[in-house]
Amino acid sequence: MIYPSLNTIADQLNTNIYEKWGATINGTSEIVQLNNIANIDDEKNDLQNKIIFTLIKIEEETSLKNSAFYLKKSPQETEKHHPAIYLNLYLLVSITKKNYKEALQLLSDTITFFQSHKVFTSQKSEEDSSFKITVALHDVNFQEVFDMWSNLGSKQFPSVVYKIRLLKFMDPQQYQDVQLVETIKVQYDPEKSLNR
Repeated sequence: MIYPSLNTIADQLNTNIYEKWGATINGTSEIVQLNNIANIDDEKNDLQNKIIFTLIKIEEETSLKNSAFYLKKSPQETEKHHPAIYLNLYLLVSITKKNYKEALQLLSDTITFFQSHKVFTSQKSEEDSSFKITVALHDVNFQEVFDMWSNLGSKQFPSVVYKIRLLKFMDPQQYQDVQLVETIKVQYDPEKSLNR
């Protein structure tokens, strides 16, 4: 679920940036890449002159934690299940273009893209929409920026952090059918009640 959602966002941003810049960024049509920015110095990875998506944090959405254990499918059918987990993802978007002026322009184009594209859904058919997420700019203070880049072990690049809200995780095979209580039979025995 995490990879498909981030990949959908990356594909759409890649298309948008390529329409504006063409292959002038790095000579290819692959501009946006899901990768760990901490690997920038690794010779095996070609992360130069790209927009790099790095997942830096996952948190549970606690406001949706107390959901029901029972799901009513119809008036006669109910299923028991463990409640879904809803997660928020924090995505670091780094621009590794060597030309600093162009890096800042790419950062501006990225921010503009997310300003006009706040909701992303699965690329599948309408009947099987496996996710719907929203993306919002996340403020990071100076200390957090310093700590983040120190932990990543890399020099700081022009970057921005986005919060991706509400990825739903639920195992579709863990449902159990539950018998509904349709009638309640109460017997009253006056002798037993008098003996108390």
